[in-house]
Amino acid sequence: MMAQATPDQVDALLLFFCGALVVLAAFGLALFAGGMAGRARAARSFRFVLVGAAIVVVLAVLGGYGMVAGRPLLPSMVGRPDPGLASVVGIHPAASSPYPAARAGYLIAVLVLCTAIAAVGVASRLTVRAWIVLLVLWLPLVLVPVGYGVFALNDGWAVAGLHVVDFGGALPVVAAGASAVGILIACGRSEHLPLRPARPSLVAIGGAALWVGWLGLVVGSEGALDAYAPQIAIGAFLASATGVLMWMLVDAVLLRRPTLTSALCGAFAGLVAMTAASGVLTLGWAMLLGALSALACATMVDLATRARFGPALTLCVVAIVGGLVGLLFPGLFATGGGMVDSGNFDLFIAQGIAGMGVLLYSTTVSLLLALAVRFTVGLTRVRSVAHGAAAEMQPSRSEVVRARGR
Repeated sequence: MMAQATPDQVDALLLFFCGALVVLAAFGLALFAGGMAGRARAARSFRFVLVGAAIVVVLAVLGGYGMVAGRPLLPSMVGRPDPGLASVVGIHPAASSPYPAARAGYLIAVLVLCTAIAAVGVASRLTVRAWIVLLVLWLPLVLVPVGYGVFALNDGWAVAGLHVVDFGGALPVVAAGASAVGILIACGRSEHLPLRPARPSLVAIGGAALWVGWLGLVVGSEGALDAYAPQIAIGAFLASATGVLMWMLVDAVLLRRPTLTSALCGAFAGLVAMTAASGVLTLGWAMLLGALSALACATMVDLATRARFGPALTLCVVAIVGGLVGLLFPGLFATGGGMVDSGNFDLFIAQGIAGMGVLLYSTTVSLLLALAVRFTVGLTRVRSVAHGAAAEMQPSRSEVVRARGR
């Protein structure tokens, strides 16, 4: 007769499953962003995400996880390194609860996803060597302090200090998107090459994986299979659904042609907005949040497109704007603490300070790090615009074969 699973084991299974979905979202992000610029860009984005994921996992096991969610080293800012995940695995893993290790795996997956957001934003500009050097510097200086503020529940500067509501890690998501913008500013605009036509198949596959994987992030943010988990899952579905409809409506009004990309971007915008507030919103507020996030993101993406930093910046803008909207929204409508229920703006002010502080800090530090790398090991690919344009105009091998067959 099989022993009945304990609540800790059930919750650990949920976190392991949601962590796997979060990793799926990271690679779906690479295919989605790369597919908007052609097959070659998709392969490059996938490589940058894979390299970033490998570095994050290795550094997390070597001690980085403790710096994000361990005992305080610098109070409210960073935790003590935890080599080998010793504090969560234990001396006798078979005799200990699986929940701490499952939570560690889930949080490491979240860090992988945040790194992927930055990776797809800069993949078309950086060399792999520059990305590795920059990532090793960026993780402890940007992602670790921001992540500690959210995931160190008893000491973090955001959750424990400012009493910010951020269930799933919207602040690290905003930090990743803002960091990509800072790095792109250091790269400049003059070296961008003409784009190949988008690959709808890659966009569809990547967008679907991103959608499903981000649902895992939102549901896993609860950390337990309790009475709130179903409401969080349904709320995330509603926010993504209204995000799809709103973005397509904006495209229909402005461009007269809603596209697959606009629908998937709308779903992404709704899910990013739900990342912070998934546990404190009713289903009606979740629907409104998804619509408002998609409307704000679509507007800002239209403005960012004119800066001509490339289509990958679209997802970075969605991560920033959607994350900020999702942070501010519970300050008004959160159950119990929002302005509508409590009658004061304390939570709204705390959410705004945290969001804007992370945005400015991440952009500034990433810009300075990118400039330092640019003037030492080099930052961008050395390739002239004329040569790049000629290379983009050359037919691929499959096109040559098809032409010969005709």
